[in-house]
Amino acid sequence: MGWKNYSKKKKIVLISLGLLISALIVFRLFLPSIVLKYVNRQLTMIDGYVGHVEDIDIALWRGAYQIKKIKLDKTGGNVPVPFFQADLIDLSVEWKTLFHGKIVAEIETENPKLNFVKGPSRESSQTKIDKDWTIVIDKLIPFRLNRFEINNGEIHYRDFHSSPKVDLHPENIHILAENLSNAKRKKNDLPSTALATARVYDGDVTLNMKLNPLNKVPTFDMNTKMTAVTLVKLNDFLKAYGNFDVEKGTISLYTEAAAKDGKIAGYTKPIIKDLKVASWKEDKDNPVKFLWESLVEAVGWVLTNKIKDQVATRAEFVGRADKPEIDIWSLIGQLLRNAFIEALYPALENSVSIGSVDKKEEKKSFFKRLFGTKDKNETIDKKGKK
Repeated sequence: MGWKNYSKKKKIVLISLGLLISALIVFRLFLPSIVLKYVNRQLTMIDGYVGHVEDIDIALWRGAYQIKKIKLDKTGGNVPVPFFQADLIDLSVEWKTLFHGKIVAEIETENPKLNFVKGPSRESSQTKIDKDWTIVIDKLIPFRLNRFEINNGEIHYRDFHSSPKVDLHPENIHILAENLSNAKRKKNDLPSTALATARVYDGDVTLNMKLNPLNKVPTFDMNTKMTAVTLVKLNDFLKAYGNFDVEKGTISLYTEAAAKDGKIAGYTKPIIKDLKVASWKEDKDNPVKFLWESLVEAVGWVLTNKIKDQVATRAEFVGRADKPEIDIWSLIGQLLRNAFIEALYPALENSVSIGSVDKKEEKKSFFKRLFGTKDKNETIDKKGKK
């Protein structure tokens, strides 16, 4: 009698276990379609835009799901390209941070493309999304974001209504941001890091940033440089907005900035080398354009440092983070100094940090900016070091 009861109980347990496993298998099979419907429903909640995802994959063993072929289009307007699209977005739990007592998420995105569009009206323009998108992101990612990576991204600035049409786009963008939720509990003021690289018309862009994303006001220390961008490949932009084009030349840009407590300080240093503007063969049938291009080249020639063959200046900015002030006299003084006294060196100066935001600089007159000696932070050797 005892043996029969034992066998009966064992059979019930096995049947129950089999039913549970079958239910889990069925749930796992239907889970991607359930999540897909949920994600697509959330993407309709962004005001002025509608999103769509083609497929969802679930990886329960690593607490992740993959969004495949996502696209976000503007509604109620005439914009021919999506605001955002990507081949793959992988959202997962960062298991290693569990040892620090936190549950946080990480995102990895493959081949994303972001399109900013300038048009004659608000309906035909595409420059930003209202704050509603943050609510949607919070629903799609129920944990705090700690790591974010973009692989092979593109950012486009387009103007379909200009003549010629404009499409500026850095390519091969890679961005890696880590420790965004301060999961490792670092005790410094800038616990998070962001590194970025890209290619822009034969030139290279690099960005290094330390930041505190948990602060309500911008708090960061960053430097970025863009080197040797070919100006000829920017001719559509120059023709559309400057009414001139170039035959040759490169542009480089060096910037450092830091912000805290609602204040910002920094500089940007553009350097144009080997500039050649006017082209008689191409523009002889358009005398107005030729005269304008000749004037642009003449001004460029006057402001060119003849030894280095470069036009350059250094623009400082200080003040409120949302509305920094640019020292115009310093900008003009540095432009003339580069042309006639001493060429600006094409490198980062390492002269700006989070500690320099509160530093009160000496007010220099225009002539002191022009003829004065270099500040010690601006002295750079040939290796780009102080």
